[in-house]
This record gives sequence, structure tokens and C-alpha cells, in this order.
Amino acid sequence: MSIRKTLRCVLLVLILGGSAGCSKWLDVKPKTQVGEDDLLTDEQGFKDALIGVYTGISGEALYGREFTMAMMDVLAANYDVALTSHSYNQAGQYNYTNATAKSALFGFWSTAYKNVAGINNLLSKIDDRKETFAPMMFELVKGEALGLRAMLHFDMLRAFGPLPGKGLDQTAIPYVTRFDMKVQPRLTVQEVISRCMEDLTAARALLKVRLDVTYNHADLWLAHTRNHFNYWAATGLMARISLWAGDKENAYKYAKEVIDSKKWNLIAATAVNTLFPDRTFTAEHLFAVYLANMQTLNAKHFNAQAPSTAVLTNRTAFINTRFEVNSGGSTDYRYLYLWKTSGSSTTKYPAKYWIDDILDNGSWLMRRLPLIRYSEMYYIAAEATANKEEGIGLLNEVRSHRGLQLLSTSLTEDQLKLEIAKEYRKEFYQEGQLFFFYKRTNAAVLEGTARPGSEAMYVPPMPDDEIEFNQN
Repeated sequence: MSIRKTLRCVLLVLILGGSAGCSKWLDVKPKTQVGEDDLLTDEQGFKDALIGVYTGISGEALYGREFTMAMMDVLAANYDVALTSHSYNQAGQYNYTNATAKSALFGFWSTAYKNVAGINNLLSKIDDRKETFAPMMFELVKGEALGLRAMLHFDMLRAFGPLPGKGLDQTAIPYVTRFDMKVQPRLTVQEVISRCMEDLTAARALLKVRLDVTYNHADLWLAHTRNHFNYWAATGLMARISLWAGDKENAYKYAKEVIDSKKWNLIAATAVNTLFPDRTFTAEHLFAVYLANMQTLNAKHFNAQAPSTAVLTNRTAFINTRFEVNSGGSTDYRYLYLWKTSGSSTTKYPAKYWIDDILDNGSWLMRRLPLIRYSEMYYIAAEATANKEEGIGLLNEVRSHRGLQLLSTSLTEDQLKLEIAKEYRKEFYQEGQLFFFYKRTNAAVLEGTARPGSEAMYVPPMPDDEIEFNQN
């Protein structure tokens, strides 16, 4: 779907009554009489609009499945999809003309830009309604919206943009900041990155009114900080974007700001080896989305209920190699607690999102899928620092909280890079980040496949409509 078609659909939805999840939007007038000016009139209306965005990006077409645990990890060769009948078989061969692969790519693009349109509508009106907000709420709602706009554009850049190592002056994607019907031109990689950083800088200036991290608060909007695009998520995303752009100095600066804030903790074994296993390491989430259908997703793909044509797991030999079980990795929490058998099957399944065996009073740990996590800040800083010994120390800090022995301080620069790559492979299983690590580093070979890395693999085509209708 082209951006113009997406905007037309969003405008129609707004005119007819807004998000089905925000009943307040439907109470002003009958559906056929609701104009967009009625939708965003007070603090609650803007909150409802933002909740609609969070709900939208958490759908299965984007972060709720395909852009994280499914399609993106298929492209990272994390799963065995060799059966010709497997629904992701052709995607696993990087056949982007296949109907299933095209559908997933279309879903990324259309869902992202649909929600960007909703954000832009919100941002176009919020300043004029500032007086309707309680103290601090205007800054939080506007800051979160700006941060989400940057995140969605950057993820479309990562997915559909050219290899960053080829240069930042190549044409990439549009960066849409207005809610109208005009087709926006595609910008260069550098221009998109600059727009992302501008939005995130503005977001941080607003979001700094609340630096606390909590799960509980009398005001539900201020509870569950990690499920809002907060100040630390903005800072972490700036570190990620800077590294993508090859700006190691700023990547290090932003990653270290998060690390040195002491607002976050790396998990201990007791977090996952209890009656209430916290398998996604929620204490490390800088930003996560909530998935109400987590149990259904596991039945579709990640346990013995999953049909063979859709199951997403891998062979035992692959898992053992990935986690280096024969050379010290058998104590890795990510190996011990995040892979399990299911029912009578002896097959191991990735259990990061399993919730069936978590007791009710551990329910606050469930249904959260991390999009930016604390451990990544250590990996970014370790890669970006000019001090090799500091890089080893940063990596060892994470390893010590994953049940692994510390790396030798005498590692060479190349060995350190290899260890960082290993960490990305272990840490982000089912999270969709590994493919982008491979793309950013232009990896020659993806672990788990003999297929050589190539631009054709790393740069899938934009949806047909966007190519056809946006010739700017």
C-alpha cells in the first residue's frame, strides 16, 4: 500500500469514528457525523489516540509477530523452514516475490505508515490543546508520539533501506511528518536518520519530565513505564540509530547514558529459575509492547500444538552450536531456561514467550515483547568504544548476568567483534534484531545457512504500490 493510499484509509477511519479500541472517540456524534476535530479535543482524547497507535503497532503484521518473532527471524536464519510446505519456506530462501513474503513486507510498510499517519494527526492538534492537559501529561503524550514516529521510520529504513555500509547518500524511504494526502518524496539514508534524531531530540526534551521507571502508579498512564516510549527508550534508540549510521562517538555516548543512569538492572538467574519465570527479562526492557494474544502465537508457532507448516524452531545441533554448549555455554540462562520441550514431543521449542506455566500471580511478567532492551546498550557501547579493554568489560558485564564465564582481557579487536556477534545471536532470538545486525555489518554468511550474504538478501523491495505511485 502506498503512503498516499494509507493516509486516505486513515483519514476515512478518523472521519467515521476512529479506533474501535477507543470508545470515547465514538461518543461525540453518530459515526456518520464525526469530524476529525471532534476526536482530539482534550487530554483523554489524545491519550486514546496514542493508545490506538500502541495497539496498532502491536498487531501481528508488525511488532506483534512478523517484524519480531516470525518473518524477521526467518530472514535471520534462526529457524529451520526447509520443508517445502512450510509457510515461510520461500521467505527463508529470500524469495521476496513469493506471496507470503510479499504479504509480510506489505504488512510492515502499511502498518508502520498507517500508524505514522495517526501520530501526525495527533501532533498536528496537540499544541492547540495544551491547556486541557494535567501537569506533565502534555509533555509525555507529545514526547511519546514523537519517539514512536522516529522508531517506525527507522525500522522501515532498516528493513527497506540500502546497506548502511554502502553510504548514507543513497535514496531510501519517505519521512512523513504531515497528515495530508500529498505523496512525500523518498529521502536519502542520511536525511531519514537526521529526521529521526530531530524527533528523538525533541522527544527527550519533553520526556525528561519523568525519568522514573516503575510498574505501579495510582495513575494508570504512569504505570508500566516500559510499555510507554519513555526517555530511556528514546536515548537507547538514538544509540541504535547512531551505530547504524557509523557514528560510534554518539552511539557510545547515548548507550553509556542509559547504562550509567542506574535506572535499569541486568537480570540474575533467580529471574528465570523460579515459579514465575521472567523469560523476556522485563527488568531490562527499555521499551516493550504488550501482546494480549501471546498464548495464541505460541500455539501457532512455538510449541507442540504448532502445525509443521508453521512451526518456528530449529534442530538441536543448531541450538547447541548457537549457545556453545560444548565450550562453556551449557550454563547460559538463555539456553537453560528459554528452550523447552512441549507435551510428548522431544523437540525443543523457543520458550521466551511461553506463558502457560506461569502462575497467575506472575501474570505481570507475561505478554511483553521487548523492542529495545538494556543489554543492547552494553553491546552498542562495547562495539563503539575506542578502548578495547572497556569493550571487553562491558561484554563481560552482560555475560556475568547470563551465567557465562568472563572473556579474557587479552582478546584481540577481531575476537571482541566475534564475541559481540555471538551475543546478538543468543540475546535476540525471537526478537527480530539479528537480521538488522547482519545487514548493518554486511555479514558474509548467516549462521545456519550456507548462503552468502548479499545486497539482494539484505534489501527487500518496497511494496509494489509504493514503487508505482511514489516516483519522486
